[in-house]
Amino acid sequence: MTLEFLLPPPPASWDNNHDVKVHKRIAPVKNGAVEPVGNEFLAVLRRNRYNRTLTQDWELEAALKGADDDADDLFEDEPDVKNPNPDKWKDQDHYAILGLSSKRWAATDDDIKRAYRRKVLKHHPDKKAASSGRMNDDAYFKCLQKAWEVITDPKLRRQWDSCDPTFDDTVPLTVKKGQDFYKAFGEAFAKEARFSTNPALASIPIGDDNSSREEVESFYDGWLSFDSWRTFERMDEEEEGLDDSREAKRWLDKKNRAARAKLKKEDNQRVGKFIEAAMKLDPRIQRIKLAEREAREAKKNEKANASKKVEEEAKKAAEEAAAAEEKSAAEEKVAREAEKKEREAQKKIARKARKAIKDLFSAHSSFLDAKAKPSVLEDQQAKFDALLEGSELWQLEEFKERLDLNVSKGVSALNACFQEEVALLKSRQDAEAAKAAAKSAANASTTTSVKKAKAVWSPKEVTALIKAVKSFPGGTISRWEKVAEYVNLHGVDTPAESNERTADECIKKSKEMQDASTAERNALQSAAAAVASKKKDVDIKEKPSARGEVNSDLGVPAVSSAKAAKPAAAPAPAAGTTAGGFVLPENDTWTAAQQAALEDGLKKFPASQFSAAPAKRWEVIANEVNGKTVKDVKQRMKDLADAVKKQASKKK
Repeated sequence: MTLEFLLPPPPASWDNNHDVKVHKRIAPVKNGAVEPVGNEFLAVLRRNRYNRTLTQDWELEAALKGADDDADDLFEDEPDVKNPNPDKWKDQDHYAILGLSSKRWAATDDDIKRAYRRKVLKHHPDKKAASSGRMNDDAYFKCLQKAWEVITDPKLRRQWDSCDPTFDDTVPLTVKKGQDFYKAFGEAFAKEARFSTNPALASIPIGDDNSSREEVESFYDGWLSFDSWRTFERMDEEEEGLDDSREAKRWLDKKNRAARAKLKKEDNQRVGKFIEAAMKLDPRIQRIKLAEREAREAKKNEKANASKKVEEEAKKAAEEAAAAEEKSAAEEKVAREAEKKEREAQKKIARKARKAIKDLFSAHSSFLDAKAKPSVLEDQQAKFDALLEGSELWQLEEFKERLDLNVSKGVSALNACFQEEVALLKSRQDAEAAKAAAKSAANASTTTSVKKAKAVWSPKEVTALIKAVKSFPGGTISRWEKVAEYVNLHGVDTPAESNERTADECIKKSKEMQDASTAERNALQSAAAAVASKKKDVDIKEKPSARGEVNSDLGVPAVSSAKAAKPAAAPAPAAGTTAGGFVLPENDTWTAAQQAALEDGLKKFPASQFSAAPAKRWEVIANEVNGKTVKDVKQRMKDLADAVKKQASKKK
């Protein structure tokens, strides 16, 4: 606290050790009558005469004093409102009463105070009584007091400004021919901006044709988020004759709230339609939309052109490919025809060479002595047939030339030449067989190494892995080694097919199955179920018959195309039968290797594959049997059929 005067020094008896010292006691309070005198006496008379409160009287006197001091007031004196009625103060124009018709809602607090003081100085009852002599001419002054109360209260003033009778709430929704858009809509935006809860909205101008896109977007972004503070309490209805009960007041208040909400909604819709119309008619927005549409169309056309170009290129490439393919096909056709002609020519030459050799062979008693035995003749004929079948054209031609050179030397020279050619054929066949065997062994080795290096998990192995993981849960000692051992034992049909899965491979596969999607897991489960069902289907409990069924074509044992289950240990074949169940004929001259090759050929080339050309089948099978011709194979099949029939008749 700051004192405007100096305190006297403390007396000599003052003790600094004590904070308080009592000098005198306060006298007791007494009741007594107090009468005003001077200016206070005049104020009491004035309040009683005009029925004012103490506060109202102070405010009026302060307004009169301020009005006298405002010698430099800049307000023009507006004409007074004629015949003001204090009883209908709700319907009066408060700004007109105060003399602020020109400024209205834009009037500041200082403007309102100064206008009020001027009107008070002019219409104060004391002033009028002194000038006109009328003591009760205070109607204007009472209306002035109500206007002051409303305009100086922020809430009441906002309610009044919301329903200002001089405010024109019509807004343009179209632009007439020759009308300036920026002027017409700019004035409407400035008029509506006064009701925005965002004061900064009024400071954003609508701009002109030279405004940038950022300025236009900023302007409309602000108006699209427009929020009005207008309220419509002044439009509330007052029911005459309504009682003062609580229910009646509640009913009336509810009715007025609904009416205010409806008016608020209608006003928001009015402003919203105005903003939409402005954005639709704004030439700048139209130019922006036109540019965006052109950019979209250009991009669309660019994509379409690119797509069309790709299609044309693809079409051109397809046409070129078709032309190239057609050309290639034509060239291949020509080449095939030429090759066919060449083959036909070679065949014709080969037939001539064979015929010439056959003629020499027949003319010179099969290159044997006339007293040769039939068995020797038959063997010589077989060798001759094999020589003709196994020799190429150039070989036959060379053989023919050598024969021609030895014709004059006699049969012995011809036979020596023939035997020499047979030996050459045998050496060529042995070399080709050795080469094929080496190639087959190399392919088998490569396949085995690739299989071991990149062996794909079969469904049966996956099934065994799932069972092993369940059988050996976490915490089991050497768990994954046991899982790998289980997979290698139960994941294959025979030990020879095992891929020798390691513990690391089992761990990796298990993680892959855990990380697999639902579809992949379902596929694994389906494959595992298929393996289990297949195992049940092929489970053969009875041992196969030692004889088998007789083939309907030649009466030989039939070869089943279905894969039978492999027994744990193959039983030894019965006496007089082969491993495939064939009954051997008596005085058999075929070796076990030749018989096995014949049986493999029958399995490898079933009759169903040669329904169009049955004779071709026996040629293919004869190629599988070393040292036997087609004639030998057919005779062997007849002998086997006769052996089966003979054994069947003995059993009967």
